[in-house]
Amino acid sequence: MGKEYEEIKAEISVRISTEDIDDIVTTALEGGICYWCRRAEVKGKYLGEFASEQISRGGVLVLHDSVDGKKRELNKEKLLSGVKQYLEDEDKPYNILVDAEDSVGCSKGVYELDCCMVDATVADMIIQYAIFDDIIYG
Repeated sequence: MGKEYEEIKAEISVRISTEDIDDIVTTALEGGICYWCRRAEVKGKYLGEFASEQISRGGVLVLHDSVDGKKRELNKEKLLSGVKQYLEDEDKPYNILVDAEDSVGCSKGVYELDCCMVDATVADMIIQYAIFDDIIYG
């Protein structure tokens, strides 16, 4: 007879770096959201060298939806909400979390993002969750 399991839900903390945010936005802008977003523009002045660095530095990107013609703003708070919703999605394509380890390889009990697992599909889902609170396209 196989093992029987009980399932519990637990809330975890995830550390997300500035570089993680830049990586997610870059992946989204370079292909993840291009099938529904015809243009992304920086609102105000550039806070970094590239538009993809705007969000991590507290700025705003305006995304132009090519399907419904609306403009939607993306900021850091919305992006972090999108990451949270992605992590809570039971049907997500990939686990993007990694357990942080100390110098000898022992778990710190802290989770971080593994942006190597954030491909165009995942970045698209995060951005859609961030601005629509749902997956609308794709």
